[in-house]
Amino acid sequence: MPDVGLFTATEPVSKDTPVVIRFSVEVGGLQVYNESYDVDTLIAEVKKDKDKAVALWARRLLCVVEARGRPGFSSAVTRCIADGKCGDYGTEKCVVIDELGPPA
Repeated sequence: MPDVGLFTATEPVSKDTPVVIRFSVEVGGLQVYNESYDVDTLIAEVKKDKDKAVALWARRLLCVVEARGRPGFSSAVTRCIADGKCGDYGTEKCVVIDELGPPA
């Protein structure tokens, strides 16, 4: 936490301090997929539709798990996060992770 002291370490983060969640997938120490999420934006999305927000977050976990043993790992992860379908090389022999489709 930036600029905290012994007496202030548990105070809420000030509204003008950005809070970001980073989602990163590495293979052998090399990043193959990376996203950043602004927590203020996530707060609004969770208030709008908590179930969908949680399902889309779970998609990130499940896509990496499903793609682990597939050829074209990076493309499989990227495609799956985009639409909830995980396949060899991103497009073949797809397994449906969820029915949400693209998050638009």
